[in-house]
Formats: sequence, structure tokens, C-alpha cells
Amino acid sequence: MISCCPQLLLSNQDKTIKPKMDFLRDVGFSTPDLIFLLSQNPTILASSLDNQIVPAYGFLKGILGTDEAIISTVKRASWLLSKDLHNLMGSKIGLLQDHGVPNSRISALIKRQPRCFLQVHLDRFTEALTKVKAMGFEPSSSFFDVALGTITSISEPKWEEKFELYRSFGWSEDDILSAFKKQPHIMALSKDKLRKMMDFFSKELGLGLSVVSHYPNLLLLSLEKMIIPRLSVIRVLKSHGILNKDVNLYTICSLKEKCFLRNT
Repeated sequence: MISCCPQLLLSNQDKTIKPKMDFLRDVGFSTPDLIFLLSQNPTILASSLDNQIVPAYGFLKGILGTDEAIISTVKRASWLLSKDLHNLMGSKIGLLQDHGVPNSRISALIKRQPRCFLQVHLDRFTEALTKVKAMGFEPSSSFFDVALGTITSISEPKWEEKFELYRSFGWSEDDILSAFKKQPHIMALSKDKLRKMMDFFSKELGLGLSVVSHYPNLLLLSLEKMIIPRLSVIRVLKSHGILNKDVNLYTICSLKEKCFLRNT
């Protein structure tokens, strides 16, 4: 902590550090929360309480609504309390509002991907917003902020590379866009993960391209922890004559663990 923020050595603990710790505790940060927060961003203790931390917290309170939501978000992006949020986030929030994105979706995006508000240039953010709307995502939809967060997290060259990878699997542009609209996170998956999943689906299960593009959530699952174990259970049930009908892979994998065990 000191190596990252050596000026703390010159700070008066009672006048400089203690008031900040007291404020953070008063709004709900637990001791483990504070340890984690300060290990991630010790510069908070070197920031002005009245001119930086309190205004940043107030800005987040006006958007996220509750102390619990703020604490959860700050733990994901510890530098939120040491930035000028009004200047960094205000224009992007205003842009979203101008495009009809309700505050509930803006709040969800900040909670899920706060970095896209602080680390993405406004021009890039605007381009991503335009692209998401052009794809047909409704601003009030829960997938709108997921799609926007995904696009802003991927550079244009990386986006094109991922498109080419899906094309190499035999997907058309319509297939890719349709799958992305159903599950935006597919564009954030690593190339190795995608190749491994598509290889298993096509070679091991003989699934057609249309099946995977129709159920893109399958690509997000773990082969080792979810898909293979559940398929093994289904095969055992069939071999013992307990299950006599074919079961859709997506149905098998979409069930929660307790529900799957209860039904098998």
C-alpha cells in the first residue's frame, strides 16, 4: 500500500486517514470490505474526503440508489471513489438518457461494467451505443446494457477477429447477429474457449450449426463442470431404460442443479 501511495507516510492519521475510514464505515463498508478496497486502491486514503470521496459517493448514490449497491460496485471498480465521476461519467449517462435508456438500465450497466464509463472514450462509447441500437436492441431491454458493455470492452479489430472466427465455424452474419442478440456475452469469449466448445458440439454430439446459434447460451457453459457430467447422467439413464426419449441439450443444461437432480 505504501509503495503505491508513499505520501501516506506523511499523512496525519487522525486528521487525514481516520475521517475517511470513518466515512466509509458509516456508509456501510465492513472491515473486510475496507481491507479489500484499500488493497486494490490505496490512493483513496490520499484523496480529499470533502472534495473527492464524498462527491463521488454522492454521485453514485444518485444513480445506484442504495449504499449496498454502491459498495458492491466500488468493490468491482475500486478507483470509482478516487475519480471525478461527474466529468468522467456525466456526459455518457446523459447520452444514454437522450437515447431513451431508462435509469434502471443505466444503473445496471454501471454495476456490471463500470469501466466502460471511465476507461472508454466518449467517441468510442457513442459508436458502441449507435451500433447496439442499429442491431435492434431495445433501450429498455435487459440485454441492451449487456450488449453495450460487451461492445465497449472489445476493440474494433478484436470484434472483427471474433466475427471471422464465427464465420469459420460456418455461421452467416445473420447467425452471428442473431446469436449475439440472444446472448451478447458470446463475443467476449476467448478464441480457445469457442473452438473447444464448437469442436465438442459438432464432433462429439453431432449438433448442427443452427442448433448452437439458436441456443448461444450453450457456449457460456463449462464442458467439464456442466455439459459432460449431465450428458453422462442422461446416457446412464437411457442405458438402464429409465429414460426412453431424447432430451434437448439446452433443456438439460438450463436446469438448475437441484432441479436437474430431482428430475433425474
